[in-house]
Amino acid sequence: MDDEEEEGEAEEDKEPKLGWANLPDVCLRQVFWWLRDRDRVKAALVCLHWHHVMRSPSLWRVRTFNFSGRISRTRRSELETAVCYAKTYGAYLEDLEIRFSHPLNSLVSRRFQQTLRTFLATLRKTRGRLRRLTVNHMELDRAAWCRSVRTALVRSLTFYLRRESSRLGYLSLRGARLNLPQGLEVLEAVAASQQHIHLGRRPGITHLNLEDFFSQPLAVFISPAFPQVMNHFQGLCTLTLNYSCLSDELLAALSAACRSLGGGGSLQTFTIRCHIHEPHIQVVWGDAWSHLAQRCPDLRVHITVERILDMDKLGRILLREIPLRSLSLTSCYFSEQDWSAKPALTNLVPCYKSCLQKLTLDLNNSHESVDEELLEVVLLCSQLVYMKVWAFLDISFLDRLLQKRLEKKIILRTIKVRIYTNKYETQDEDEQLEEVYSRYRQLINSELHYFAISYPML
Repeated sequence: MDDEEEEGEAEEDKEPKLGWANLPDVCLRQVFWWLRDRDRVKAALVCLHWHHVMRSPSLWRVRTFNFSGRISRTRRSELETAVCYAKTYGAYLEDLEIRFSHPLNSLVSRRFQQTLRTFLATLRKTRGRLRRLTVNHMELDRAAWCRSVRTALVRSLTFYLRRESSRLGYLSLRGARLNLPQGLEVLEAVAASQQHIHLGRRPGITHLNLEDFFSQPLAVFISPAFPQVMNHFQGLCTLTLNYSCLSDELLAALSAACRSLGGGGSLQTFTIRCHIHEPHIQVVWGDAWSHLAQRCPDLRVHITVERILDMDKLGRILLREIPLRSLSLTSCYFSEQDWSAKPALTNLVPCYKSCLQKLTLDLNNSHESVDEELLEVVLLCSQLVYMKVWAFLDISFLDRLLQKRLEKKIILRTIKVRIYTNKYETQDEDEQLEEVYSRYRQLINSELHYFAISYPML
């Protein structure tokens, strides 16, 4: 019996031990990834093994900080948290996002500026390898940002970018809303840090988001300095900016600067946002677009136009030479009896019938029907795979659209429709939509991303 018991114990020893203490490091890292900082601190105190795993660089490469500038008695200050992280794990940090609430007054904005300055200074001392930096929606044109605080914040950000952005591949300063001199100063700092990268034939910043980077009323297109600065960003693959920045000189600068390591054009995605409250009266020639498209053969342009309803203005923006892949036209709740969506649908959108892949429309067309024009656009655009329409439409439009898809006359894979109505009660429309869904249930469930509702627009 003793021999049998000893053999049984030996077999038990050979069996793999299960439990938290015996999990492989790769499994522990996956679990620790989802923990908050306070829980990570507690987990690191469990044992030496867990403490060692918690120091893995992969757990600290991505970080988002939320700065509000407000003082709390119940939790650790934002500055202490950020600085402690920068000192301990800043060398591992590769993807940093900074968020903050809009300051209520100049005192809060000054506190945020001081917090950001100290954090960036501490981060710079760690000699980290930051690859992605996102600082969105600062909105420095708000009244709470007094001139001295705004100037100090831009100086801190510029100093950090000039010294530490050489390894950046992604930079987003969306919603900064700087004035022209300060915006150019920030961009020049980034461009200066990238120069030795390009001399070494290595890619620098490939993704740059400058949407609302300048204050809204600024006509950036009249400044010769902006194209000159953008000419230093070589190797860009993705660029986002406002139409108020667009000019023939900028397109020429991008044609010259956006070179891949192989010598071809590197720019692949160009996103442009145009709003009625931004300057959009400039003339951009089609030849400039043609030259850029020839220089960058893989170029895909995405344009969003908000509340610009005048056909002449739309015609100056939507030139037929643009290699347009995605178009969004939005009128929101704005409506005029003299305005018509039909000219844009019949004259402008068909210009892109061979390249347009995504169409988004939000129209307050209560005074006219656009069902036939919209269906004709879908039939003309042979590459269209995504359509999202918020408009006054008849239910029969959706029925005919799905029938065309069933007959394979169109190749839409995503259909999102919100049918506006002037009635409070939408029970009849909902029943009709349910009938349409029942008729094409098999098609919708097997081949489409489908969404359709009725919506009272009063």
